[in-house]
Amino acid sequence: MNKKTSSTRLTRSTRSTRSTRSTSSTSSTSSLIVHTPVLLHETIAALQVKKDGRYIDATFGMGGHAREILKGGANVLGIDWDEEAVRALPDPAVKVVVGNYADIKRIAEENDFVPVDGIILDLGLSMWQIRESGRGFSYEKDDELLDMRLSNLLSITASDIVNSYSLEELYEIFSKYSEEVNSWPIIRSLDRFRRMKRIMTVGELKEAIRIVTKSDATLARVFQALRMKVNHELENIRSAIINSYEILIPGGRLAVITFHPTEDRLIKRLIREQGYKGVRTRRIRAPQSFERSAQLRVITKNI
Repeated sequence: MNKKTSSTRLTRSTRSTRSTRSTSSTSSTSSLIVHTPVLLHETIAALQVKKDGRYIDATFGMGGHAREILKGGANVLGIDWDEEAVRALPDPAVKVVVGNYADIKRIAEENDFVPVDGIILDLGLSMWQIRESGRGFSYEKDDELLDMRLSNLLSITASDIVNSYSLEELYEIFSKYSEEVNSWPIIRSLDRFRRMKRIMTVGELKEAIRIVTKSDATLARVFQALRMKVNHELENIRSAIINSYEILIPGGRLAVITFHPTEDRLIKRLIREQGYKGVRTRRIRAPQSFERSAQLRVITKNI
């Protein structure tokens, strides 16, 4: 993985973050949606934001969490791997570094932003990525190419995976990242389709899956599994948790919002493996039906 990062001081526009609550707005760069991040207030409360404290929003997205932290008089460094999203949705009050949250320790040190009082990792996609990026993240966008890369530095796309990976490799991806019970029937259907024609678009992938099941939930799980594989998400989460803990002040807090049981299990396992004694964790279930896959886990560094 290419670890290069860049930073930018952004200009003002209306921003949105990882959520499904929205109202429409427009800007000169694109048609934007304004959102309230999932578990926003619970996450900010868990961080116990201090005036003049240092906080990193390591999944900056549209800046919703960062804006709330700034309201408390604190300083924020933003990190986001998606350079296009950073360019499209500027925010003047926060320095945003284009980089992978797996490299959070190095990025914070290079920007003279250590130690820190708190860190946010929101492991969902932003609505800009789903609705505006054109990279095939949503199964509702039939004409989009099956890309799913969060960074252009990555070379393998979702289309590459579904067309070139062996049946056994595809099964490992679907079972590991989506826990899909229909993995084998879906994989056999994909194999039949790709023998006739390379699967290039969202609609073509959906067509192959619909032969097996009409379930939108299955579509969501398969798309999630491909996205997680393309972007090495579990490996990056592991590095991000370990490196985040190292740059927290004693008593500092890391708030992680997960959307999949595999992510949450990984974080719990890391807590045990790394021996974070005295770490306090909380799980908060989202109150709204469309947010119920989201969970907040808070890790507190030993004092």
